[in-house]
Amino acid sequence: MNPKIILKEPSTRFFSKRKNEKEKVKIGFTSTYIFIVCIISSLLLYYVWITNVNATKGHDIMKLDDITRSLQVEFEKLNVKIAELESLDNIIESWNAENMEDVEDPDYLVIREGVQYVYNN
Repeated sequence: MNPKIILKEPSTRFFSKRKNEKEKVKIGFTSTYIFIVCIISSLLLYYVWITNVNATKGHDIMKLDDITRSLQVEFEKLNVKIAELESLDNIIESWNAENMEDVEDPDYLVIREGVQYVYNN
């Protein structure tokens, strides 16, 4: 080997057009792959988020249904209590019944459709 010949590394690398095009395609495939993985990941996160939101709303709706049912039961109990208090037996037994007078010769009104009524006393 000749000591005067020194192999130096070229400062710029030479690539052929084919190799440059191949590198571009490789970079294109890689970036496309990364883009697709990012899209799929974001769609997965969106799906999990939407599922969580719907589950939370469903839980809130179930709570409101329970409250509605309990209020309906309470409403029915109050209606029964009102009916008891307004019943004839309770009215007769109340202390106000002592102050009431019996009605003599009551007038009754019967409502019929298509008939005009005039009260004559």
